[in-house]
Amino acid sequence: MDLVTAAILLALYLVPLYIANATPILIHGKTPLDFNKKLWGKPIFGKGKTIIGAASGIIAGAASGAVISIFIPFVLGVIPNYMFLAFMLGLGAILGDLIKSFFKRRYGIKSGEKWDFADQLDFVVGGIILSALFARMPEWWIVLALLIATFFIHSATNFAAYKLKLKKVPW
Repeated sequence: MDLVTAAILLALYLVPLYIANATPILIHGKTPLDFNKKLWGKPIFGKGKTIIGAASGIIAGAASGAVISIFIPFVLGVIPNYMFLAFMLGLGAILGDLIKSFFKRRYGIKSGEKWDFADQLDFVVGGIILSALFARMPEWWIVLALLIATFFIHSATNFAAYKLKLKKVPW
């Protein structure tokens, strides 16, 4: 496999994951996904996880797959059912973030407080697991590249969102 093909395959996974993860920062709504309910005396997810945010992230992740399929039609020859894969990646990214938030609350880590590694990898791991179960298992090198690239890309995009006043913290 040549370097260009490898980069395209990596991007086909990376784009829906990152679009799904970033969209709730821009489109977040007000109603918390957990309706401010508590479990064992602690919020289930926290006020930062909203219904509109979760829905917008899933839709945006799936839509990115549709856009890629329309503008780069050979993708469907490389990855059959790519739009379904993009949907699974987007849904998995949001679920991964929600699961991480659930455990953050259980461990007493507040919304917005840093939790190394989990904050960077939650959406990628969620997307990879869900896509592997229901759509397509990525090659091992794609998983490894996504995990490594995420440390750099996630830090850079979060810092940019912080500077643009889209986030309250730079992580």
